[in-house]
Formats: sequence, C-alpha cells, structure tokens
Amino acid sequence: MSQGNPEEAGKIYEELCRMEQLTAAERGVALFGLGTCLFLHESYAAASLQLRESWELLIASLGMEDPLTTRTMVLLSRTLIALGDLESGMEIGRGALKNLVKLYGQDADQAATAAFFLSSGAYQFGRLAEAEELTLQALQAWEKIYGNVSLQAAACLDALGKLRNVCGEKREGTDFHRRAADIKMQVLGEHETTAASLGHIGMAEAELGNWKEAETLLASSLEQFDRLGVGKNAEGIAAFREKLNECRNMLAKEPTDE
Repeated sequence: MSQGNPEEAGKIYEELCRMEQLTAAERGVALFGLGTCLFLHESYAAASLQLRESWELLIASLGMEDPLTTRTMVLLSRTLIALGDLESGMEIGRGALKNLVKLYGQDADQAATAAFFLSSGAYQFGRLAEAEELTLQALQAWEKIYGNVSLQAAACLDALGKLRNVCGEKREGTDFHRRAADIKMQVLGEHETTAASLGHIGMAEAELGNWKEAETLLASSLEQFDRLGVGKNAEGIAAFREKLNECRNMLAKEPTDE
C-alpha cells in the first residue's frame, strides 16, 4: 500500500486501471487494489463499485473459487455490510467463507478472519445463532493458531459476551467480557484497551447489582487510566467515575456486620 499510504496507493491503482493492454485478470487485480484503498479510506460506496467489477472480471477469467476471486469476495462482503446492504453482503460473505474453507481448511487464519467479520454482519441482521456459530468457528481456529491467550481470542470472547447480553443473559455476557479482559491484561498489560474493558465490566456488574465487584473493577480501571496519563481524556472516563461514586454510595447504605 505505497508504504502504508492508501491514498497514494489508490492513485497508482487508478493509473493501472486506465491501462488498455491489461488482461481481464490483471484489470480485476488492479480494481481490487483500488477498492481496497477506498475501503481503508472508508469510502465504502466507491469501494463497492470497484470491488464488484473486480469480482465479475475475476470470476470470468479465473473462476469463482480462485484465491484472488475469493479474496475480492471477502472484502466486497465487508464493504456491503458497512453500507448496510446486509443481505447481499452476507450472501457473498458466506460464499467466500465456503471457498476459504475449501482452499485452506476451516482452521486457517484466512477462514477464521472471514468468519469473524461475517459474524458481525449476522449480528446486525439479527441472526444471532448464526453470529454465535461464526464467532465460535473463528475462536476455535484462532486458539489453535495463536493460543488461548491472544487478542484474537479476546475479540471473539467479547463478541460472545455481546451476543449473550443481547439475549438477556447478562451474567453469562459479563463473564465472557471478563475472560477477554483477563487475556488483554496478560497480552497488553496496562493499556487503554485493558482499562476500558475493566471499566465496562464494572458498569455491567453494577447493572447486575454486584456493587463491591463493580467498585473494584471501576476503581482499577480509573487508576490504570491515571497511570497511563489519559485519566481526563479517555472515552467513557466520566461515566466510569459517576458509576464508581454510585457504587460507593450503595455500599455505604448496606448494613455492616456487628
């Protein structure tokens, strides 16, 4: 991507796409590159046009199950889901995932990554059982590749927690988030991501009425933010402080053992 610069890379791909002597496959690859740059720039509508044309050219020249065709399908699926075209995005994404499993195996990183992103589309579509199945598929593969203590596993656990919360299973959801936070602490140590996770779990424990546990988590989150030097600016800090005060007020009202 032109030394990590999507805008500069996009200009190069635009020039490539204007070349008349390209074969259909070469033009498809160039359009994929341009679509990728637009996707990274969050220009999803423009990206979808380039990626769809790329997909059509690659199908015609290389076939539906070719790795290049499949790679284009994955990104086109993500682009359409980002645009809110969930039905088309999910349909193309399922086809891409099927190809990836056939090409590389269900436990391959490519298949796991596609399954994880496809699960977010299923979640938005309200297909929670499918979202859970895809998330578990990604989790099982990533645990084999990266181990149980990895940010990939943590991302899946957070996604499973979100699903449980939506289903009204707040205790189970919070437990998934707690497992994810423990992994983040082991991998990242003190970090804004870890601190934010602890804060959100504290908020969830407070909602469940577990005031002492919530106080401990929220205090730990805020202390970590302060040590990182972002205690005043990080997103959610004010809400965490407010909830911490509420927890302490509720604990002060509880009867003490004599």
